[in-house]
Amino acid sequence: MILKKADNIYSEIEFYPVKKDGEKYYVELHSNIANGFPSPAEDFAGKRISLDEKFLSKPEATFIGKAKGMSNYPYIMPGDYLVIRSDLEAKDGDLAIVYLAGEGFSAKKIDLQKNCLTPLNKEFPEIPIGTDDVVETRGVVKTIFRDISSLNF
Repeated sequence: MILKKADNIYSEIEFYPVKKDGEKYYVELHSNIANGFPSPAEDFAGKRISLDEKFLSKPEATFIGKAKGMSNYPYIMPGDYLVIRSDLEAKDGDLAIVYLAGEGFSAKKIDLQKNCLTPLNKEFPEIPIGTDDVVETRGVVKTIFRDISSLNF
């Protein structure tokens, strides 16, 4: 499998550009939020972080895509936002945005040992790629955001 950066794909991905204008906002970060029984000894003195500094460190090479489909469930769900770095070369083991003929762009794990693209959902089949076939990549997925307002819990 040969990995190649894709050219203009803006008509095929739901694209959310990252804008650099405006001021930065800082929010408090509370680490050690328990998902079980909380420890009474936890220190909740929050640090301050800027989400754009943390997740959008290279805005000129970053775009956000909106996920659809179930091929990467439960890690990525329909409606999740994927922060994608287009300046990074996709490599073995990366979750990359790749072009699939007849399907368009999709997030798949690169597996150079087995020459395939692997969905994170084990119920979906691997996509075999010939040794000399070219796989166009648009970038590497670095972060996933989920809006939980639509979840029924």
